[in-house]
Amino acid sequence: MRRHPALFAFPLAVVTACWFALSARPQAPAPPTRTPLDPTEVAAIAGKISQRSENLKPMFEEVHPEEWVANGAPEAYISQWKSIGEQNGAIETDMAAITQHPDGMQDVMRALFRVHRFDSDLYALLESIRRYQNPALADLMESVASGDQSGVAQLQQYVLDLADEKERQLDIENEEAQRCRASLASQPPARPAVQKKTNGTSK
Repeated sequence: MRRHPALFAFPLAVVTACWFALSARPQAPAPPTRTPLDPTEVAAIAGKISQRSENLKPMFEEVHPEEWVANGAPEAYISQWKSIGEQNGAIETDMAAITQHPDGMQDVMRALFRVHRFDSDLYALLESIRRYQNPALADLMESVASGDQSGVAQLQQYVLDLADEKERQLDIENEEAQRCRASLASQPPARPAVQKKTNGTSK
């Protein structure tokens, strides 16, 4: 018994149309509430944050926690100072990666996480610098460290914008898939072709 090819033509056309709709349908842009950053702006912001780390390096060299320990301060300050200095250098590395790939959301998120951790640890160290060494040096370091906070906030908003755009694209694809499934489900089931009888036999 053979089934007529026309029985499969319409469902196949629906599936094909759905596939092309999912893969080639133009993405309608969502109405923006603000002008999003472009990659050039992101790279410039990352460069400024990197410069902050560069400016802080000679200030870290002026911090001498070993002298604090000699005067009775806890030895933990030495390892704290070393750790924060390493974090400062790592921020430069992360920001350099962003300047090369400003559209990489994971790179930006990793860099922001490091900046926030650095800022938190730095301010704890500044209190120790004020107490055990030089309040003026601590004030200067705090001033330099706080100078790029607007850039950090811009990068945070940039990550949120990227996440929103990815979510919007996924929603569009999901809606299109639902529409295709609904179209397929609404089609009547295929029925076998009518058999022809010749001389009491079927073919």
